[in-house]
Amino acid sequence: MDLKELEELKDFNELDLLYRLIEKAEGIKKRTEKILRGNKSAGVDVRKSLQDIRLLSELIRDLVQRRKLKKVSKKDSKLISAINSEKKRLLREEIRIKKLEEKRAI
Repeated sequence: MDLKELEELKDFNELDLLYRLIEKAEGIKKRTEKILRGNKSAGVDVRKSLQDIRLLSELIRDLVQRRKLKKVSKKDSKLISAINSEKKRLLREEIRIKKLEEKRAI
């Protein structure tokens, strides 16, 4: 999931996340069928979607735990951790691109 999608999930509750998970799962049906027919490039999309589904299920689990405990701060949530991780990844990518551009300019 990209940063924009992760930011949107901040206002979601468990049921909203579950609907998003189901939507993702239904979305990969056709790509999975293509894999079964021999299209190997469809596998990349399916694996990416499965990573998104895994993240959504972890977020649902995290929210359920938070409801149970009630005193856990949002700063420690899986969603905030995922957003920060994506921001770091994007920053590393920007730095890598700048270095490549500098090498190309020389």
